Amino acid sequence: MTKEIRINKQLSRPAPASVLTGVARDLLSAVASLGGDPRAIVRAAGLRRLMTLLTGGDRAGDSLSRDDFTRLYAHCIWRLDARAARQEGRAPLTKADFDLVCQCLITCGTLADVIARLDRFSELVGPRLARLRLSIEDGDIVRLEMATERRVRNIASYLSDLTGLAAYHRLFCWLIGEDIPLASANLRYPPMLDPLTVSHLLPYPHHHGASENGFRFPAAYLHRRVVRDSAELDAVLDRIAFDPALPLSTSAPLSQRVSHIWGAMLASGIASMTARSLAAQFSISTATLKRRLAAEGTSLAALKMQARRDLAELLLADLRLPIAEVARRTGFSDAGAFSRAFRGWTGASPSRWRQSVGRSPDAPSLADPVHVRQLPQQPVAAKAWRQQEQQNSEQAHETVRRERRDHEGEEEPEGAEAISGIAQVEQAMQPSRAAPGALG
Repeated sequence: MTKEIRINKQLSRPAPASVLTGVARDLLSAVASLGGDPRAIVRAAGLRRLMTLLTGGDRAGDSLSRDDFTRLYAHCIWRLDARAARQEGRAPLTKADFDLVCQCLITCGTLADVIARLDRFSELVGPRLARLRLSIEDGDIVRLEMATERRVRNIASYLSDLTGLAAYHRLFCWLIGEDIPLASANLRYPPMLDPLTVSHLLPYPHHHGASENGFRFPAAYLHRRVVRDSAELDAVLDRIAFDPALPLSTSAPLSQRVSHIWGAMLASGIASMTARSLAAQFSISTATLKRRLAAEGTSLAALKMQARRDLAELLLADLRLPIAEVARRTGFSDAGAFSRAFRGWTGASPSRWRQSVGRSPDAPSLADPVHVRQLPQQPVAAKAWRQQEQQNSEQAHETVRRERRDHEGEEEPEGAEAISGIAQVEQAMQPSRAAPGALG
């Protein structure tokens, strides 16, 4: 077992606590220039208390909190993006569309996979989402172009494209848990906002008047692995497109990031990385990787063992999988080696452990692709997952026993809780899926 994790270093960049009011006023002025009502935007964002500050006279020294700005920015951009779509004669991208895109990306393996899947999604939804084009410059720099179809180029389309460009970069960084340094960001518009406002919304070197929207970054980042999970995504989904100060590099301990990668590779049947390859994923040396893990009270060997144990317990819960197959999927040479390791982890043999928590033969099988479950990504999540799975298994067993009693004419024992049948149990055993929310 791993020791208690001690976080010795915050890997995220510090985030400013406030934003100059002038930036927010520029966004509201853009809405007003196209016939929108800034006061309605402020009310919709839940910022009535700031109405005078945001719509009053020039008070350059004032500021608003980062959270307040993020809400206001989101409402302004959804309004402006809808206007930009209407002037092109097409339906706008909705918050539900954006949420769905992000949920589809969280299961990708690498950043290159993320970009490819995002472009395929863009192809499906048509011009509502920009197509992405990748090209290599000088062997080590990537140019990513965001090709948005625009006939009308005004402040609505300008801010829509600028926000989209910044949101893609922010999302990519967040998914791999690293700040991706940009050589440049390019916009195919002339400047339309105060340079201070643009620098806040697009906080890296940028140029106007380019042939296409896009940015350039080191090609090595294409091979970085996605280290986030759905629970983390749910926590930032409403702000990731609109919070320029959102910490991009992961604030989770390095040990949890390593566990995520190894767990995903094991579940996919991919051979585990060497320490050197794993360290390269985080742009650090092997010695630094081991030193940081030691500072968190764990080691590469301990994390690999925990990933194998989590997967083993997940697979053993399905009575249809032979123990030899569980051993193979968890990376052991034979069932004997697996049994010895499992007994060391739990104090019980795989067969005895399976008898205590195994799933009913009538329940959905992990061998059936339609019922494959997402692996827990963190030790705490794994514990909660196992508890839920055990509860589901008990419910399934109880349902089978009740149906057998009904068939044989036995009476229901006192105190038994009502269950509506196998269909309800199977539904409860399916992995939860977050429904797209509504923002804006």
